[in-house]
Amino acid sequence: MGVFTVLTRCIVQPLSVVDDELVPKVGMTFTTLEDAGKFYRNYAKAAGFSTRVREGKWKSKISPTEKTNPTAGLNCAARIYIHTLKDVVLDHSHPCCPSKVEMLKQHRELSMSIRRTIENNDEAGIRPSKTYQSFVAAAGGHRELNFIEKDVRNYITREVRNVSEQEDAKEFGKYFLRMKEKNPNFFFELELEEDQSIKLAFWADARSRAAFEYFGDVISFDTTYNTNRYNLVCGSFVGVNHHGQSTLLGCSLMKNEEIDSFKWLFQCWLRCMGGNAPKEFLTDQCASMKRALEACMPTTVHRWCIWHIMKKIPSKLNGYKGHADIEQQMSHVVWNSHSKDSFDRNWNDFLVNFGLVDNKWLSDLYEDRHIWVPIYLDHHFWAGMRSTQRSESMHSFFNKYITRNSSLIQFVKQYDNCLGSREQAERESDAADFHTVIPCATKSSIEAQFQDAYTHAKFRKVQAQFRGKANCITRLKNSALGYSVYEVGEQVSSSIFDKFAVTYDSVAAEVKCQCLLFESRGILCHHALSVLSFEQVSQVSPRYILERWSKKVKRRHTHIKRSHDEPLMEPRSKRFDQLVFRSQNICEFASESEELTAILHRAYDNVMAEMEALKGKRKGTSSLSHEDANLESVNELQSPPRIRTRGRPKNRLGSKLEKQIANATKKKKTKVLSELMRECYIQINLFDAASAAHSSCSQYQGQVINYQFRVPAAGDNSLGV
Repeated sequence: MGVFTVLTRCIVQPLSVVDDELVPKVGMTFTTLEDAGKFYRNYAKAAGFSTRVREGKWKSKISPTEKTNPTAGLNCAARIYIHTLKDVVLDHSHPCCPSKVEMLKQHRELSMSIRRTIENNDEAGIRPSKTYQSFVAAAGGHRELNFIEKDVRNYITREVRNVSEQEDAKEFGKYFLRMKEKNPNFFFELELEEDQSIKLAFWADARSRAAFEYFGDVISFDTTYNTNRYNLVCGSFVGVNHHGQSTLLGCSLMKNEEIDSFKWLFQCWLRCMGGNAPKEFLTDQCASMKRALEACMPTTVHRWCIWHIMKKIPSKLNGYKGHADIEQQMSHVVWNSHSKDSFDRNWNDFLVNFGLVDNKWLSDLYEDRHIWVPIYLDHHFWAGMRSTQRSESMHSFFNKYITRNSSLIQFVKQYDNCLGSREQAERESDAADFHTVIPCATKSSIEAQFQDAYTHAKFRKVQAQFRGKANCITRLKNSALGYSVYEVGEQVSSSIFDKFAVTYDSVAAEVKCQCLLFESRGILCHHALSVLSFEQVSQVSPRYILERWSKKVKRRHTHIKRSHDEPLMEPRSKRFDQLVFRSQNICEFASESEELTAILHRAYDNVMAEMEALKGKRKGTSSLSHEDANLESVNELQSPPRIRTRGRPKNRLGSKLEKQIANATKKKKTKVLSELMRECYIQINLFDAASAAHSSCSQYQGQVINYQFRVPAAGDNSLGV
């Protein structure tokens, strides 16, 4: 280990604001070159300028007219020389300002604590500006930080989100392997192009697969969201849980929206869910999707999103006179036709009255009325869904955190976050159902029956129907052998009553209403409740208390923990997180009093001194053999210092003849070279400038997982687990 000394006479005029202990002086000695550089940088920070290390003379290859970054302090004489007979010069050719030193790039740094916070906040979707403001608030002001907001943004861009396109697909695949390793029930399949690029991808975690058993009867699927830099389309399978909340049952990325792509996806999803097709399937108005569903799920009832269709009315009919009246009348026909026959009559009258008989868009809609008009579909159970807005709400979650430049691995991380938020919402609602009770609004024993059985969210829906009874007038039309037909008039405004036919079979304890609310949503309507009250029924048949909405069912998926992805971190980051986690309890305990805080400070001082002493002993040469090498030790390796040379290496091995010729031709120069070598010195020129030439080194980080898509056989371009 060498000793580096500042040796020379010195004429110094240091800044008066700098502590004398920080000012470089002739005769100072340092154990290592790094220590000397660190000492001078500390002085530079206190004095208000930045430095760089230079060995020999250096000149930038970039023309001053082409430089985009500003430079300062050119030709400044302030410098120190290490192990040389030169002066220590502390005079500057420019003003120094210690109060603005945090603005200089060299003195701005992000500690490990700051970096870990930035990484966690970015994954949680917190904007860089908010993250920076949290640091400002914690530190007590901008001046207390030794970095600026730009450093936070640069770290996110260069370190957190910097995934090359070549590595992105590999990281995407590694994510699937990690999740599969955490839980073997994690499912994924990839469809690849001939060049092994990703064409289609589908995945579902173990919890989602288990949840399908309870909530896979009705599915909403939507592909209206473009995700990332590759313009892949996101498709999400969304169900409704027992609280009426959206639950994710699988996700896909698609290169195109052709029929074959949808067929691959739907078949893949069915394999994932054990081959069980849902009873009802809700999508947007897409012909390719419709044909693929007919081929893959022929027994499933398909429904188009009515919201998308009604939204198109202004653009499709805007050219007609009185288009506002057309839109209003069409909506009335669609929503207020209580039988198929009445819809057909009302639709025909609507076309004739507005001269729309020849309108092709409306004609096509009428041909497909069985997959979008409510009266044609509401005798099936839809769990309250008539549109794909549940899928779109999931996409809006992604939209908060994903941009057009996002990588695949960023997308799956945000999908992880979305899964986590859905799981937490369900857990919170389950806990509320277990610990609290919503009081009944009436004295009805039927209401109490639902209070005991249903989740809070669904019981509130029941209570809304009980309140609606106040607007109903029930009239018996006819009755025979226990089978009664009622007409229930519902007052919808001061002068308008809607009439609904309700039947009640006292023998079978069965009630049916024309509005089909129970059939489509699983909640008894206020029309049916009015008839039950008229009949003085005290308890409804168990068929009207669906397990689908019950809070008493033990559902298997609630015991499956979502497999949150934990990317491989370098050992130092892992150790740091573990230490921070353990120290939180100690700090919380010590902060209760000044005495406890003082004890902890003394302990910190003692531990810090012990660690610095141990670190000092470790300096010097060491060895690493195959017997004691591990991933952690390899991660500690550093590249040797970079040596800039010109021409071929000086130590090139040549033949004996070449060496003799070289010796003969250089014999006369030996004495001169010897003299020059004795006078040779290493000049470490540290002077202020804003641009520096830094050597780059690569460090092995994290565990590498060998992952490679297999070469597909003929007719088989998929990889699935």
